[in-house]
Amino acid sequence: MDKIKKYIEHFFKSKKIDRHYALTTFEMIVFMQEMSDANKMFYSITTLFRYGYIKGYRAAMVEMKKGGAVNG
Repeated sequence: MDKIKKYIEHFFKSKKIDRHYALTTFEMIVFMQEMSDANKMFYSITTLFRYGYIKGYRAAMVEMKKGGAVNG
């Protein structure tokens, strides 16, 4: 988990968060409710990761349409 946290911190030292592609409070509450069920926890974690991946992908597509560079 520390490796993931450091990776995130390193990324945001040079990039600003675009609120259009950030996780909303409502979305966090929904995921927390899902994770409260131990039987659904692993599925919920996977779903959350995939959701984040898609949000990042969409943000990258918008950036490319604007003519910005996207490093992958």
